Amino acid sequence: MEQNKICLASDNWTPAHPLIIKSVTEANEGYAPAYGSDAWTEEAGNLIQKVFKSTCKVFVVPTGTGANVFALRLCSKAYESVMCADIAHIHYQETGAAEALVGCKLLTVPSQEGKITPTEVIKKLKKERAFGKHSTSPRVLSITQPTEVGTVYTLEQLRALAKLCKQENLLLHMDGSRLYNAAVSLNVSLSEIVEAAQVDILALGGTKNGLMGAESLVIFNEHLQDGSDHLHKQMLQLLSKMRYLSAQYIPFFKDNLWHTLATQANQKAQEIASIITSTPGLSLSYPVETNQIFFTAPASWIPLIQEKVFCFPWDAEKNEVRFIASWSTSEQDIQEIRSIFSEVSKYPK
Repeated sequence: MEQNKICLASDNWTPAHPLIIKSVTEANEGYAPAYGSDAWTEEAGNLIQKVFKSTCKVFVVPTGTGANVFALRLCSKAYESVMCADIAHIHYQETGAAEALVGCKLLTVPSQEGKITPTEVIKKLKKERAFGKHSTSPRVLSITQPTEVGTVYTLEQLRALAKLCKQENLLLHMDGSRLYNAAVSLNVSLSEIVEAAQVDILALGGTKNGLMGAESLVIFNEHLQDGSDHLHKQMLQLLSKMRYLSAQYIPFFKDNLWHTLATQANQKAQEIASIITSTPGLSLSYPVETNQIFFTAPASWIPLIQEKVFCFPWDAEKNEVRFIASWSTSEQDIQEIRSIFSEVSKYPK
């Protein structure tokens, strides 16, 4: 990879934090029981329970897609369905894994700035239930916090969705691959988000916030725990040398590293957003509330930006580009972005 280019392509591209690498190295001493029967996995589970103030069941897994599929498999039967935003990651960017591996249908709900509302969920429910046994039976509402465009559900909005789920006998699944960034944005704890939404099952991220290929599935609803140990293996998410994944969560939660790293990423995103709004010809597509930035630019400028910055065009029809800041986005990166946009803005639109 060209090291002279700034990397804002994804927080998946960023290196693991040095303290995380250290934790893996320290776990690499001697022998340890396999398949999660080790001391590191036990401690990681205890720390996650403490963070969420819950006796939730915790499974460490290697991928976010795996966590989502594992979660939805526990929540739904083949004749049931999962409602999600029309831009949800499980719908657009997981290669149809939910439908292929879980066997349930995804029902998309129109979103506004990435978020879905109780009103739109009710509309979808009525439409799907109108044909009785000839349709699927909606069972799960899946939301992403923060959303796929970086916006954040407020606690009030989460409570409204939780209330709807209880009224309509729906389970609530949360895709929390960047949940840490949402907590920092809202200035609340991770447990406050889960409590507001009354989350039944959570795909909790890690890799995007400084970990090295480590995610987890957190089950709050005890009725969903039945069979979960077997599904952990059957869904290909049980690693033999689990200690290397689990060890990463220890400094991450014990030392509050998750908050430090998410704060750095969010702050750098705000600085980049400020540069964008002050550059004529560029326009933010959505409020920048976490570490994701979406903006439009003249079509002729986008290749010029990509010459200097690793990033992805997001919507070709709108000439929209996505930047994602991370814990490793530096002050030097910010200064270079300012210089790049200043130079690019001199070109004809």
